[in-house]
Amino acid sequence: MSAILPESPNASTKPPTFKFNMPPPVPRRPISLARRIDAWFYVNIRGLNRSPRPLHIAFMLLWPFPWKYPLPPPLSVQELLDDPDIVFNRRHTEVNYVTLRQIERFCYRDTPLRSLYRLYETVVADNEDEMMQESQYWFHRQTDWLLADIPDPQDPDPIRYAILASLTDALVLSFNYKIKYGMRRGITNKQPLRIAEFRNDPNPPLESSPAWCNKVGALSQRLRLVPGTIIPSDLTLLPGPLVTDNVRPFDKRNITAIFDQLYNI
Repeated sequence: MSAILPESPNASTKPPTFKFNMPPPVPRRPISLARRIDAWFYVNIRGLNRSPRPLHIAFMLLWPFPWKYPLPPPLSVQELLDDPDIVFNRRHTEVNYVTLRQIERFCYRDTPLRSLYRLYETVVADNEDEMMQESQYWFHRQTDWLLADIPDPQDPDPIRYAILASLTDALVLSFNYKIKYGMRRGITNKQPLRIAEFRNDPNPPLESSPAWCNKVGALSQRLRLVPGTIIPSDLTLLPGPLVTDNVRPFDKRNITAIFDQLYNI
């Protein structure tokens, strides 16, 4: 009878292996067109219950003509100075742009001039919250809207025209401030590693003003965009061009305005 010797401690032993029998993948059913349409309505229209006129806004989103929304009749500078709450109250009476800016179809059909005029209203009415949201919408959501490509509004109101030109120059300054900081169009401050990488970029994609801004002169008198201001009847727009000033976009046109929220990142 042979003795059973114990295994050597140096002997190689293989660990037991276990095999798992994975179930076969379940084929995914194709999504029907009806379900796609239903999902689009759920994503894009569900927020309209917070709008003052949901049916009107839904029709505006769905009706395809014209594809790019036209510019609505702009408010005058004096109207905004007399009633600075008009921008905020519009959320509850006419249209809530806070909601619309989250809807992809609206973003496709919106235009730079429409957004510029909305910003004009916030600057004159001194509505800092709307100013911040609209400028962030332009910087992060509408990445194809280069400031140099903003078309000339050719506004018939000379005072409003001067404000629009100053606002465009202010957007250039604020966007370039963010770009030099390391941000890029469409990249938020929630991506710190990418921002740190872009901060060392020797050739950042800086923005520039459109050519028409340089042709808009200064106002004949100082205009303070403060609620309650009465615009003098003899206030006129002096012929341009202006002396180049890349630091004071409003002051160089004899306008006093608050636009700090354009720099909000």
